Amino acid sequence: MAEFYIATSGSDEHPGTAEKPFATFARAQAAVRELKQIDPQPITVLVRGGTYYLEKPLTFEPVDSGTATQPVTYMAYPDEIPVLSGGGKLQCCWQPYRDNIMMCPLPEVKAGLLSFTQLFVNGKRQVRARYPNHDTSDPKNYTGYILAAGKINAEMEDHQAGVDDDMRFSSGAPRGIVFNPDTFTQKRWTRPHETIIHIYQAYYWGNLQWQIKEIDWDRRLIWFGHGGQQMGAKWHPSPCEVNEHSRFFIENVFEELDAPGEWYLDREAGFLYYLPEEGLDIEKATIEVPILQQVVRMIGTQVEPVHHVTLRGFQIAHTASTFLEPYSVPSLSDWAIHRGGAVFMEGTRNCSVEACFFDAVGGNAIFMNNYNRGNRVAGCKFTETGDSAICFVGSLETTVGTQRNFPYECQAVNNLIHDCGVFGKQVAGVYISRAKRITVAHNEIYHMPRAGICIGDGTWGGHLIEYNYIHETCRETGDHGPFNAWGRDKYWCLAQSHMPYTVMRSHDAGHVLVDAMEPVTLRYNFFKESSGWGLDLDDGASNYEIYNNLCVGVSMKLREGAYRTIYNNIWVHGANSPCFHVGNENNHDRYFHNITVMSVAAMEPEQDLNFEMGQGYGEIYTLIAPPAHGPWLEEIDHNCFYSDLGEFVARVQTRAEGDFIEWQEVRGRMEKKKYSLQEWQALGFDRHSIFADPQFIDPEKGDYRVKPGSPALKVGFENFDISSAGLLPDFPKQWRDKHAYQKPNHQGETKNV
Repeated sequence: MAEFYIATSGSDEHPGTAEKPFATFARAQAAVRELKQIDPQPITVLVRGGTYYLEKPLTFEPVDSGTATQPVTYMAYPDEIPVLSGGGKLQCCWQPYRDNIMMCPLPEVKAGLLSFTQLFVNGKRQVRARYPNHDTSDPKNYTGYILAAGKINAEMEDHQAGVDDDMRFSSGAPRGIVFNPDTFTQKRWTRPHETIIHIYQAYYWGNLQWQIKEIDWDRRLIWFGHGGQQMGAKWHPSPCEVNEHSRFFIENVFEELDAPGEWYLDREAGFLYYLPEEGLDIEKATIEVPILQQVVRMIGTQVEPVHHVTLRGFQIAHTASTFLEPYSVPSLSDWAIHRGGAVFMEGTRNCSVEACFFDAVGGNAIFMNNYNRGNRVAGCKFTETGDSAICFVGSLETTVGTQRNFPYECQAVNNLIHDCGVFGKQVAGVYISRAKRITVAHNEIYHMPRAGICIGDGTWGGHLIEYNYIHETCRETGDHGPFNAWGRDKYWCLAQSHMPYTVMRSHDAGHVLVDAMEPVTLRYNFFKESSGWGLDLDDGASNYEIYNNLCVGVSMKLREGAYRTIYNNIWVHGANSPCFHVGNENNHDRYFHNITVMSVAAMEPEQDLNFEMGQGYGEIYTLIAPPAHGPWLEEIDHNCFYSDLGEFVARVQTRAEGDFIEWQEVRGRMEKKKYSLQEWQALGFDRHSIFADPQFIDPEKGDYRVKPGSPALKVGFENFDISSAGLLPDFPKQWRDKHAYQKPNHQGETKNV
């Protein structure tokens, strides 16, 4: 095996040995290429600790590839952490400005040679001057935001969705909003056209950003300019709708530079202004700014891919934000996404990113775009990313065909993901769209604004989601869950769920398996939340097998879809009861051997707009807008349920003829009826199910196995072990958070890992 070395103190005139290392990755790449041609063998490039400020992305092409027996590895030198930075370090000559604000001239900014939208001081991302001030103390109550007073009733023009040149979408967004003078700033801004608004979509599915075109202070109007492409295609209601329910803040405002940690860049005059936090020695501080959007690129083709290249042990930081860059609409889900990431992979096979720390990158962290095969993301840590952590997104081909231009048999395993979505809120720890056989296993994901794991469509299925520990997600958005899936593929019928009863195209499962070719499996996952739908199979999500999952604080929702088999799961004290919402007829769904324990108190979630529809009765099931004709489940039986009401209650809401049923409310004439267990069974449901205490062993200490005499065992439930859910013991020690991860080990106590 051959080795080369890189160090910040090295020289490209050196031979690249441990004693005389190279200085740059470009020189090491050249040496690797040369050696492969004359003496093929496994090659490792060891990188010493320190920060490497890259002038352009580190790009791997097919010529850089290894083989299965002769791989190419770029890795950290043992016990050292090399930082791959997409930014640069500023040399600041600080001088006082006023009110404790410091300023420094940046001639390169004035000359147009440098611009940046983020600032890092001693490794910590600072806040661009904004109104209202930054406040993350209570994200569920949107501290740091104010409400709009209304919208300007004229829609924006259609957007071109960037990467997908043949895809256009109408945003459905207004041209601006009305502000409330009682809550809005009392200052008049001199450069409103330089400011950026971050505003939540009306139903809190995510947020959008626009550059502000102008502000009419007298009429209280804020007009939008460029932006608004951050959510998906238009349907009813529009994913891009904003109105008087939308909360917002506006950043990049010089007049609002009034809180410690805030900064402002005057590009015209070439000055940086910064209000230091208390105790900071500004003269000794390291000031860094992101410049590159991507730090590493692996770029090949299906015919000639990059293969058998591994990155291991790097800290990746200082990449530019991307929320105003072109977005792609990969499917009919709510999502639009920027096809980019700090590590961007396209046309690769059997490549790995291992034991790396993605530290506050400006957009997505890892993005596998279109053709990727057998790649692996393992043992990595992701925190404070601007958008999602790991993305697997394929092309827009409507059939599999011969190109197979999508991620296939890739893995995201043993990763720690938390506090992501700093800029975008329609994000996920792991996002999958138009991909096949993706494995997501043994990850811990928490403190997310939206889902921990999201599957944007059913194309092409076959994914395995197992042994993940997901908690405290959906903290800033509604109508979602820690796991969310859509099935808005070619054969999803919009009219099935979003049209009046009189025009609904009620039908059976149809051709959903043409797109959802293979079942998606969820098993042995531990979800712990206090609001949200839980396992949210929304709008057509089809072909799922869900079993042996423990959900504490949430349960599940099945919206219209087909071929879902859900069995041997535990739902405990969910913010919602298991919900069957707008079902297809003859959908081949099966639901059996599950335990449901409901509590009236638990059905008052901390925050989630979808629960304003009036849930919270302690019911065991909620059935909303069942099909007009035919059964809504192929099988629902042999379940065990219990409630602190002391009785079984199922609630059914039937749509009134001619009235819409929207996701966020039930409008018009709805027939609402509650069913006792006897009435429910008379309808043919749960005829062999029982209402009884399942007798958990020790739920206070996280042991939700049932006792040997449990009535749940009599209806077919079987105990399962999720003690290995979450991170594996070999997760890199250098990336562990200071707190101990606690999860049930089914021994009556918690364990630290």
